[in-house]
Amino acid sequence: MKELQAAFPGWTIWRSSADRLWATRNRQLTDVEMNYGLSHTIDGDDAHQLGEQLRDQERLASELPPQ
Repeated sequence: MKELQAAFPGWTIWRSSADRLWATRNRQLTDVEMNYGLSHTIDGDDAHQLGEQLRDQERLASELPPQ
């Protein structure tokens, strides 16, 4: 989990009581960003799955048209 936090400093990552990993952005998203598919909070069964979701979110953010 520490590796994910270091790789994605714009997110807060934690493990829930159900033993799932969650990540929440450290900032609010605009309506445009949310409509484009960015998420404020995501989850995964394990570090690998959450890492894939975080990379997908970073890829989407990099493809966002200029506002």
